[in-house]
Amino acid sequence: MDEQAIMQVLENLLSNAIKYSPLQSTITVQIRQYGTTMHLEVQDEGPGISEKDKKKLFKKFTRLSTKSTGGESSNGLGLSIVKKMVQAMNGAVWCESEVGKGATFVVELPLA
Repeated sequence: MDEQAIMQVLENLLSNAIKYSPLQSTITVQIRQYGTTMHLEVQDEGPGISEKDKKKLFKKFTRLSTKSTGGESSNGLGLSIVKKMVQAMNGAVWCESEVGKGATFVVELPLA
């Protein structure tokens, strides 16, 4: 596993969680082992992501209907970069979310 790449992925996911969560909310980071894989999970208490937006989450230059809570701008590249980095480590990334219930981004990587 590429430690620098994992840190960059985590920083990006945390940055997004902060950007889309209300002030004073909680962001949870968990690492779990499932057999021969590791899951890195970043969960926020933001507005959640619609099914329509989930389909385009990891595409370049995608702008979602969800707006940042502090008016921060987005170039729409962060999650596409995360996906490329995770795939380069033979992993997968996805989002679990319901509108109004926050979002959890899961990175699954094989253990050495």
